[in-house]
Amino acid sequence: MSIVVLYATVSGNAETLAELTVQRLGERGLDATLANVAEFSTVRLQDYDQAFVIASTWGEGAAPPEAADFFAALQGPPVLPLSRLGYAVLALGSSAYPKFCGFGRQLDAALADCGATRLMARVDCDTKLKADFERWLDAVTVVAGKP
Repeated sequence: MSIVVLYATVSGNAETLAELTVQRLGERGLDATLANVAEFSTVRLQDYDQAFVIASTWGEGAAPPEAADFFAALQGPPVLPLSRLGYAVLALGSSAYPKFCGFGRQLDAALADCGATRLMARVDCDTKLKADFERWLDAVTVVAGKP
């Protein structure tokens, strides 16, 4: 089972949570690759069985600037075939904005549009995210590594 933990960040929160996710998976005996979407080609998603994505939202619901190319490539054309990939998204944002967790929602939909299988429901986190993150991480450790 090959697992990648991806993050799209603005302030570094998503990166920190991604590192904690890789650490927790490692404690469960699962080897996971950590990567910033800014340095990760969408085509490489085809090399993995599972992807756990932690995505910050920038401004009014947009992708973080460094994640814009990744997101554009994911949307195609052509559509990237990801029928082999299982995934889960943790969306970060602020409910002070009308498009709360907008990028995470868009990313979740784009992965599904590519044929990837949602392993669990997306979790949307507001600025006080500890409890939501822990709930998501607990669920990730249950589904990770399952065929």
